[in-house]
Amino acid sequence: MLRNNFSLLAKVFHYNKILLFFRIFIAVLGSFSTILTILMPMFLLEAIFSGDTMQVIRIIIIFMIPFLFIALLNTIFLAYDSVAREKIYVKIINEFLQKTIDLDLAYFDNTQSYDKYNRAFGNCCKVVDNINGILSGFITSVFNMGFIVSLLIWMDIYMFVAVAIVITVNFLVNNRLKKMDYNYSKLFSEKNKQVNYLYRLFYIPQFVREIKANNLSDFMFEVKQVFNKDVVALTREQALKRTPYNAFLGGLGVLESSLVALYFGFSVVAQRIAVSEYFTCVNAYNQLKNAVMGLTGIYTKLYSNSLFADDYLNFLSSEENVTLNREGIDLEEIRKIQFVNVSFRYPNNNCLALDGVSFEIAAGDRVAILGKNGAGKTTIIKLLLRLYDPQLGEIFINGVDIKKYNTRSLRANIQTLFQDFAIYAFSIKDNVSLGKDVSEKDILDALEKVDMRNKIENLTHRLDTPITSQLYADGIELSGGEAQRLAISRIYAAESKTFVMDEPTSNLDPYAEYQLYNRLMEDIRHNSIVVIISHRLTLTYKMSKIIVMQQGRIIEQGVHDDLMKIKGVYFEMYNIQAEKYVVKNR
Repeated sequence: MLRNNFSLLAKVFHYNKILLFFRIFIAVLGSFSTILTILMPMFLLEAIFSGDTMQVIRIIIIFMIPFLFIALLNTIFLAYDSVAREKIYVKIINEFLQKTIDLDLAYFDNTQSYDKYNRAFGNCCKVVDNINGILSGFITSVFNMGFIVSLLIWMDIYMFVAVAIVITVNFLVNNRLKKMDYNYSKLFSEKNKQVNYLYRLFYIPQFVREIKANNLSDFMFEVKQVFNKDVVALTREQALKRTPYNAFLGGLGVLESSLVALYFGFSVVAQRIAVSEYFTCVNAYNQLKNAVMGLTGIYTKLYSNSLFADDYLNFLSSEENVTLNREGIDLEEIRKIQFVNVSFRYPNNNCLALDGVSFEIAAGDRVAILGKNGAGKTTIIKLLLRLYDPQLGEIFINGVDIKKYNTRSLRANIQTLFQDFAIYAFSIKDNVSLGKDVSEKDILDALEKVDMRNKIENLTHRLDTPITSQLYADGIELSGGEAQRLAISRIYAAESKTFVMDEPTSNLDPYAEYQLYNRLMEDIRHNSIVVIISHRLTLTYKMSKIIVMQQGRIIEQGVHDDLMKIKGVYFEMYNIQAEKYVVKNR
């Protein structure tokens, strides 16, 4: 518990040292303000009872000056604190997201890890901010206790016993409630993840389109209602379990306040204290109780904060990033790729995605990897990019184990277009360059080669036009084919010499597909490596190597003519697809 919270405190100190000291100073001022609040009624009542109007005015002025000074400092601090906290939140989120990028994909394939990730992300700013409040509360309570005990040293032992009893009971009950709340938060995290997924279906354009087109709204609300009932049931269960504890604490508070008022009332009647001291004593008792409860409550708050911080800190310290190599060899150019007896199984899957796969690709090769859906074609890309590592076998680039290369350098050398490519809600320019330093001329040339230049140049903002209006106003919508062409233009704009494309023309008609493949073969440098993964055989006869996969294995490998001669799987696939484009005379 202490380790977690001190780690958070160290983060606060690292992010903004001035803010931490500022908060300590304000906490001390808060304690001073509390003492003034306790003393003011006593002096003011004495002045009122004496009938001295000027003394009343003097008392008010004497107390008003430090109150105004403290209020002014608090106002200045709140203005600074709101900006400083937001800057800290940005740093916390940036660190969190960078860790997310660094982790292996396998981490997120695990349901428990993914749930922990959601809890950690939902609480990462909160737990860091909480530690500031805990520190301020600790300092305030310590100073308050010192001042108030000095002020009420004459109070008899029974009052301290009463404080001790009330505090002990509150501590035990609140500690139980914090543990209960954390256990429920884990259950709510899972349910909220499910409900939030359903919420996204109602505002992400492609889902909204499907819902409208297929009249799915009623069905979606029915599904949502099931999960909403679970959330309501959990909330009801949590409320019912908390109710007896809350009722007990509420009753205890009423009883305590009544007994304290009665005790000091008898003290006035017995002339042990003056009438003017009555409110001071009651206020002092309450402030003393709050100060002691604040100190004992520190444990409860630290305990509660530690439970949520544990997910956050464990996520940041997670070592499930074996595919990330920052210190490896910088890869300048890919001349040869080798898969040697590579086998791979996805997490939570009993079947091998790749089973003893071996092949070699050299500079200048144009390779087609073919096979039905689920044959293992896309898995080859993921292993080549070190999104995963194989369980068996080795992958070499230029004769060196892929694990020895700097991961960023490796990925920078491979321009990849996935089947489920991403089009971002950024500008067209950013979608083509992907954050790289690419000139406007090169971007326009790349768009020219995919027949998109005329469309883009006729737009009001040309290359600065955003795609969709999710981030910026005046965004445009692209058709499926246009989005795919835009994604393909990244290939032309890239400086890489190794290109891997997964079903790059799935949204194009056969004629556009044929034109595009021809252009790709002509325009890409002669010594580049081109790997096209597909189940369509449009231009395979032009490839220098064809790899046919089935159930994670390579079953055929060679050039078009050789594979046609053996009349195997490739022969069958080619003839079936060819028949679709042949007009037979009847």
